[in-house]
Order: sequence, then structure tokens, then C-alpha cells
Amino acid sequence: MTARTVDATPLAGGWVNFDTTVTGIHLVDAAVDGSQLMLRIAERGDPDPSQETRVPTATPVIGATLPAVPLADDMDAPEAVAFLAEGPLGSRQVILCGYLNRGLLTIDVHTVHTVDPRIPNVMYRAHFYRSEGAVLL
Repeated sequence: MTARTVDATPLAGGWVNFDTTVTGIHLVDAAVDGSQLMLRIAERGDPDPSQETRVPTATPVIGATLPAVPLADDMDAPEAVAFLAEGPLGSRQVILCGYLNRGLLTIDVHTVHTVDPRIPNVMYRAHFYRSEGAVLL
């Protein structure tokens, strides 16, 4: 049996969070590198979890580059409509579940703070649109 690969190209490009006041993920640059989908994440706000309040900054803070697993919506579908990624983002461990819906990208973000157990685990959902001039790789 030959392993099938899912074409991650539909997920590739620059994605911008609709919420301009967000202190979480602000930008996602998704690139296809061979058969691997790589997510470069930028956040707004101070990534230091020891602060009681996170103040949005004008300049995004690059948090991490995470490998993602592209997912299709059917066993026979050749193109990806979703992804799953997990790894470190600043001082947190994250699980990102992203999916395309009518041309928009929705990401469910699940965070666990391993450095300071007093900081609660958090889950939020963010919605992204393609940035102008985004090039599919």
C-alpha cells in the first residue's frame, strides 16, 4: 500500500487575524516545504506570561515556526482543508487546529503554560483572512 500525501497548497500564504486588538496570534505565514506544511506564527502583545495584563504592541512578536500536518476532508480528497500543529510558542505549549471555511482560516488555539502552573490553560478561536498579495507556494 502506498502512502498518500495531501496537497497543502490551499492552506499556504499569509493570514491576518480579523481582530485588530488581539493579544494572541496576529499573523500566520503558512508555507509548503516539500510535503511539509510550516507555520510561522507572529503574536501581538508581550509573550511573557508573568505579566498580569498583556498590552498589544504595534510590532508583531515572532513566536515560533511549527510543522503542521495537512488534513483532507475525505479519504479520497487530494487537497488539504485543515491542519494540526503542536509545539512551543513562547513559554507555552500550543495545539493549533486550523481549517478553511468559505475562503477564511479559523484556528482553534489551545495553550498550556508549562513554566508557571498558576497561569490557567486557555483555549480561543481566531479567524483569519488572506493578506493582500499573498503568494501560494
